[in-house]
Amino acid sequence: MRHLTKELNISWDQAYHLTLSTPHSPYLRRHRMSFIIGRVQLVSFIFAILIPLWTVIDYMAFPWPEWAILSVMRVGSGLIFLGLAWPWKIEASSKAAFTMLTIMLFGPPVFYLVSQPMLSGMDLNFWGSIATQLYALLPYIVLAGLSVFPLTVMEMLIFGLPFLAVTAYGAAQVENFTLETYIGNLWLASLILAVSMFSSVSQLRYMIALVSRSSLDPLTGAYTRRSGSEIIDMQYRVSIRQGASFAIVFFDLDNFKSINDTYGHDQGDKTLVSFTQNLQDMLRGSDVIVRWGGEEFLAVLPNTNVDGARLVVGRITEKWLGTRPDGEPLTASIGIAERIADGLDDWLDLVEMADKRMYIAKKMGRARAVFGDDYVVKDEFELLPATT
Repeated sequence: MRHLTKELNISWDQAYHLTLSTPHSPYLRRHRMSFIIGRVQLVSFIFAILIPLWTVIDYMAFPWPEWAILSVMRVGSGLIFLGLAWPWKIEASSKAAFTMLTIMLFGPPVFYLVSQPMLSGMDLNFWGSIATQLYALLPYIVLAGLSVFPLTVMEMLIFGLPFLAVTAYGAAQVENFTLETYIGNLWLASLILAVSMFSSVSQLRYMIALVSRSSLDPLTGAYTRRSGSEIIDMQYRVSIRQGASFAIVFFDLDNFKSINDTYGHDQGDKTLVSFTQNLQDMLRGSDVIVRWGGEEFLAVLPNTNVDGARLVVGRITEKWLGTRPDGEPLTASIGIAERIADGLDDWLDLVEMADKRMYIAKKMGRARAVFGDDYVVKDEFELLPATT
């Protein structure tokens, strides 16, 4: 494996991202699922037109009632593909994307398994011989078609191995079965799956690089305001649907301009990088950091109520977020808002509320966090009136 990653010029971390979807960020996951849904709709639209038209070939190739049975199956498949291609408003989730992909891939192997025994041993004309050979290629076509989707290695195996099994079963049902032909068919199917996997993973690698460049702040590695807004919007809608808590923590680094003015912008940049790394160490893996602008950052805390946010902020105010170039603690003015506690139905209002409370913290003397009208946190778990 180490030799393979070296040959492909990818790191272990990149190999992990290409093998499993677990480490993918919410932003990457959303865009990948949206891309897969779009590809499914495009391919399904093409199939919805071409598959019913093939009934003309069936009519010329096969006698009654075989051609009628195949035609009914084709019309039914066409309607299913039409449903997949229809421009519904579909949420870009893993469940929706993989359900659509499974339905789209399900038709060809069913058609293959039904047609093989039906047409085996039949006295065929010229068109029938051609059609029968084309039907026998359906599993290979599906395996090759997987290459147009940016799937991980594990996802390719989950979708591809069943088609290898279908190919193995179908090849064993032919009338002129020979072991040599059987092994050759399986070898060809395995080779097509391997090539498709390489193509699919290459697309995924390119997508990861592209999304990373467009979604992450090049200095701090936090999400940009644009990509962060998409993540907040998505997670906020999920929290409403599930009735879950959702908190936003708004940070404004205290007296940051003085760092640039006194020590230069290079030191200012190092301070921002250090802040982001230290903040990430205090958050969960599911939490998201967004660089909202300049020295302003958001921490997005899904499934976190006010008490949970208080624990997070307590850890931050105990140690703060690193040191300034002069050795003093790197503090911030912090505002916190939570969806249920504040009764807000729009994520923009939630960010605005956290922003307002951040300004209250700044006016109160900085280096503190404001949760609401009743209390603030200045030191670890020390509650003070918000009007002091």
